[in-house]
Amino acid sequence: MNLIAISADAPHALSPHARDSLKRAGNPFRNYFARNPDDDICTRYHVPELYAAERDLLHAIIDLYRYDPMTHSEVVPILGNKGAGKTHLLHSIKHGSGGAWQLLVTPGVYQKESDFLEYLLFQILDTLLGGGKQKSVRPMDVVGQLLVRTHLAAALQALSPDEKVELFPPPCIGKWARRLGLGATQAGERADWLAEQLLGKAEFARAPMPMAQALHEAGLPAERAMEILLDHAKKSASRNTAGIMRQAIIAGFGRATLMKDEAELANFLTYGFAELEFGVRPTRQDLVLALFKVMMDLFRGLKVPVVVAFDQLEDLLLARRSDDGHKIAEAFFAGIVQVMHQIDGLCFLIFAERGLWNRFVPSLDGYIQDRLNNPVHVPKLGTVKAIRLEAPAAPLVRRVVEARLRPVLEEVPDGATLPDVYPFSDDQIERIAKSEPTLRDMLQQFRHLFDHVVYDAAETHAVVPRPNSVHRVEADAAHEVESPAHTGNRIAHVSAYPFPETITPGDKQNRLDALLGKDAVVHDAGNVTFKNVSIVESPPALMVPGSMAGSLLTPTAMGELWDQEFRSARRKLEPDGALTGATRELQAALGTFLSTCHEHGVKVGAWRLQHVVPEWPFGDHPTYGAVTLAHWACKDGQPWRVAIGLFLAKGPGKPKDLEIKLSVMDTQPQVVDHLILLRPEDDLTLTGKSKTLWSDAERRGQHARLEAVSLDSYATIYAFPRWLNAVRESLPEGTPLPNLADLMQEKAERLLEQVCMPVTQ
Repeated sequence: MNLIAISADAPHALSPHARDSLKRAGNPFRNYFARNPDDDICTRYHVPELYAAERDLLHAIIDLYRYDPMTHSEVVPILGNKGAGKTHLLHSIKHGSGGAWQLLVTPGVYQKESDFLEYLLFQILDTLLGGGKQKSVRPMDVVGQLLVRTHLAAALQALSPDEKVELFPPPCIGKWARRLGLGATQAGERADWLAEQLLGKAEFARAPMPMAQALHEAGLPAERAMEILLDHAKKSASRNTAGIMRQAIIAGFGRATLMKDEAELANFLTYGFAELEFGVRPTRQDLVLALFKVMMDLFRGLKVPVVVAFDQLEDLLLARRSDDGHKIAEAFFAGIVQVMHQIDGLCFLIFAERGLWNRFVPSLDGYIQDRLNNPVHVPKLGTVKAIRLEAPAAPLVRRVVEARLRPVLEEVPDGATLPDVYPFSDDQIERIAKSEPTLRDMLQQFRHLFDHVVYDAAETHAVVPRPNSVHRVEADAAHEVESPAHTGNRIAHVSAYPFPETITPGDKQNRLDALLGKDAVVHDAGNVTFKNVSIVESPPALMVPGSMAGSLLTPTAMGELWDQEFRSARRKLEPDGALTGATRELQAALGTFLSTCHEHGVKVGAWRLQHVVPEWPFGDHPTYGAVTLAHWACKDGQPWRVAIGLFLAKGPGKPKDLEIKLSVMDTQPQVVDHLILLRPEDDLTLTGKSKTLWSDAERRGQHARLEAVSLDSYATIYAFPRWLNAVRESLPEGTPLPNLADLMQEKAERLLEQVCMPVTQ
């Protein structure tokens, strides 16, 4: 481990009042990185100038899919060292104010046992139907409003004059208007006015009138608008499978947007699309592909880009460090390439560590490499092969420090008179900015320095650890080589383009040019751009007690992370159709939960897991045909082979879901001794066909049971993979996970009992 000695002299002596205030406020550098793209720490400490050029370039790439919907699906790698700020950059695209709205899918788990196309489709459906927000609005609300506005306006414009009179009859003599030929002009004008309001054409340079207000002012009830929408969808849809799917999806969005009932849409996207009348029954993969193409066609028609962003790739692909990394990576990238060949209009963003990318990609088959390395041409900007995140220059680091310290200094008496970076000095900031390879390393140094200055450390110099890593010098924008200066404790750091104190449009263009491998242009007199190489000597490695690198996450800190992810998951699952839409995501998360229980020796009474298959797909149904297999053993007894499935379907899909889940016990050779179905606690009763199916299974001697599961338990399942990734990300590089058995048994005691064999006292 390399160490750098940082002088701890503050620019001003701390007064007792100031010191007490800073202590009460706490160290603002403790939460020094974003754990996932939805972490609100990014919003609290966002610095717009940081990676502004990279963000603008990504927005320009996404806009290609907005203005030219038939753009081929492509991959854009965003590469940087661990801690470079990749997750924060993704957060700013997903939730920041810059750029237009896009449907941004950020998978939290990779289901390597599933067909990739199937996995990706259900990730999109989960994002669409869930309660999570992007740029402060639900994807369901944005897409629903756009789709209903567009198709309802088209329906109004397609009405005949007589139909418009019937829809908007003149007052008093309405029932005679059509017979007498009265009111056609007024009805036509009202229909045209409403169509213009829905399309936003009447409000140039202003937000269009809210749809509910437009319908009210036009005198058109939501129920009648729904009828017009359905009739037009039926008339305009083709008679083939894609047309029927399109008609049903438009109807589902109409009911969700106009009638505030999302259940019909969720049921069709998870059940109904597989139950259409087919001349020849399609395969599971054909069903998924058909629905995927219809969904993408609707998104393209609305000019809504669909962006799939994979973040923290190593944690996503390698749930266990014992996994065969090459085999999993090859399946993952081959899956992306397969989707690129089958579906147009998808933008893939892969946020990856440079070392991981350079280790995985060159070992892949040539055709996969060709597609992953295919450059993307951005009009007026150039060709993008990859975006590389470099360490920010000292002026930008200062702004990051200011953002962290601002809320703390507001609590200090006379804080307004203190420097923006108090209790640090500009020299300290510049020294750390020039000596550390990534933003996370810098923030960690500031954390130790703040502790030393504020909490009265006895030493005159704070010796702070730096994570062990390999640093590279970039010879040009396209190639990376090992630095010859990287020997012993010598660290080479290159800043490709240092930001000046004041960022001008010319500076931003220089940064974009640097990203695209172009020579920088001097836009302002006296402003010269050049590559800057600093060599920093560091003393031999030492371990500092209590430092981040010398300690693991405490149970309290892990518990706080758990609660944070749980609250986020619960919000996402609260909308009416969210739970149904998250069926496959929940199943995969349950598999991750039980696999972790197995690895960490979690016990439930006398039962212990001997083997887990995280997700086992079976049968022909894409949504319902998946369970988790868990072998539970009690003392020296023979293990029970248990299948655990999510039984979430409602309405007409309920008996179909149950029928498919029960069929797992008929699989030959037999792989299941006992079936556990997790059913929402507010809909546990089996009636009609569902009751008959259950009774028939009991008569055949099949062992199965229903478990009433609360929304909190579903949120625990959904949150678990994201919490696990956050724990891994919070640990120093190379540090193994602590044993999680006690925490999991404390936080998920009830859930563990429900997914285990009956616990006897």
